[in-house]
Amino acid sequence: MTKRLFQAMAASALLVAGGTALGITPARAVPVPGGQATTMFIPGAEGVQLNAVITAPADIATHKNPLVLQPSGWGMPAVGSLGSAYKLSTGENFVSIEYTARGMYLSGGEVDLLGDRDAADASAVIDWAIANLNVDPDRIAVAGGSYGAGMAILAAAHDPRVKAVVADSPPGDPGEALAPNGTPKTGGPIALALTGVATNRYSPDLVHRGIDTILRGDGDAFSTLSSRELLARSIPALNANGTAVFLAHDWQDSLLPVDPTYALFDQLTGPKKLWLQPGDHSTGGGAGQIVGLPNPIWDRAIRWLDHYINGADNGIDREPTVTYEPADTGPYAYFDSVADSQQSPDTLSLSAPAAGLLGADPAESWSQPMVSAPTIAVAAVPYVTGTLAQFGLAPAIPLGGVDRNAAGVWRTNPFPNGGIISGRPRLNLTVIPASADLTLIGILYDESPDGTGKPITYWPLTRHNLAPLAPTDMSWQLEPTYWTLPPGHRLTLTVTSQDPIPFQSSTPLGSIVTFTSPSTVELPVSAG
Repeated sequence: MTKRLFQAMAASALLVAGGTALGITPARAVPVPGGQATTMFIPGAEGVQLNAVITAPADIATHKNPLVLQPSGWGMPAVGSLGSAYKLSTGENFVSIEYTARGMYLSGGEVDLLGDRDAADASAVIDWAIANLNVDPDRIAVAGGSYGAGMAILAAAHDPRVKAVVADSPPGDPGEALAPNGTPKTGGPIALALTGVATNRYSPDLVHRGIDTILRGDGDAFSTLSSRELLARSIPALNANGTAVFLAHDWQDSLLPVDPTYALFDQLTGPKKLWLQPGDHSTGGGAGQIVGLPNPIWDRAIRWLDHYINGADNGIDREPTVTYEPADTGPYAYFDSVADSQQSPDTLSLSAPAAGLLGADPAESWSQPMVSAPTIAVAAVPYVTGTLAQFGLAPAIPLGGVDRNAAGVWRTNPFPNGGIISGRPRLNLTVIPASADLTLIGILYDESPDGTGKPITYWPLTRHNLAPLAPTDMSWQLEPTYWTLPPGHRLTLTVTSQDPIPFQSSTPLGSIVTFTSPSTVELPVSAG
């Protein structure tokens, strides 16, 4: 039954949207079971017309209704949140306005990439809804996934009328997501460009930044975006407004990493909830948002909006503040805060790579050269590694096959009773580069007794203008995780200077990178 209702609703919305594109006058509201839907253009900021799909209760005219904006994801039309919109309008009496961000599909203007114009558009849509629809100006929310989640955070921070927000897999820092620690991703910028090339209109500045990143390997091309550190810059306003914030993310997100969501959540002072689970970008919540299937993220998100906008006593406010499904799958873990979930780190010294000890004598002095070349130690295959992990099928590699001439490999002793890795591992390495440019990629593995390893977490670091042949400190954190280490398994760390599937490296291929003491790793692990 649900599938047929969604198909009828989607067909109605798409037919009307197609008529609009052809210059045909938009149809009036199309009845759908339990509600109604229509599509039209809504004036945004500066007169830009935004294409929108509106879903509403069948009795919208008889009483004031709560309003939820659902901005589209990147390269998606306004029907990208049809599943959650239908549930909100028919179950909780929300008027849902799903609109396509400026510069995308049928909406006018140029892509603003979560800038001030996008914020102004959201406020303009709210103004229009209050003036033209029977909505309650005191009951307004914004919800979205991916780019739409960033739009939701942006809108809520700029407009105090927004009382609650849901953000699933948000771009907490768009610039850092595209080039983490100054290391351009191989696939992310290309994927964003390709998914929008036929539907999005980019400004010359945005085109220039994309070319510099993709073709020239410039890790700083997006560093001056106005949307850089979006979540961090939004938190003071969200706190001042008392906005109720629901954040969700996938541990292995290869496009918009989980770190900003994880690192900044505890800074929120109003009502808040965090849900983290295994998966790649939006794979955890997408089915709930797009087609309305039962989903742990969006089922709770709808309850969140119903409670904080409609006052429903549904218990969501009494449930744990922080919920993790381990990155390797398994029973949920509950905490009062992110800080409460983290293990105290153990600092372990590294031996020479030839010995391969993670937990060596800190007084040992050593130095060992490595050639810069790819190995089978691949941090992630975008959208493949994380999606498999979501189903408990995280790929394993034979760690004995990692080329020790091109990668440092260090192993702990086995954990007889297993353990929990919870937090952000930190690498503190001393290296001697042969050139002024250096990229390193660290990967932490769960190694089983048969010698195969599953990636737990990873992250790169790139630095420029180094002194060739001089010792250099390279310190950085890997992505946060919550991982259950089975009994008898050990932790294995690999560090390479080439990992071409996920990252562009600034280390000259074939050059020599020398690892040396002192070098340590901080592991947030507790033995079982």
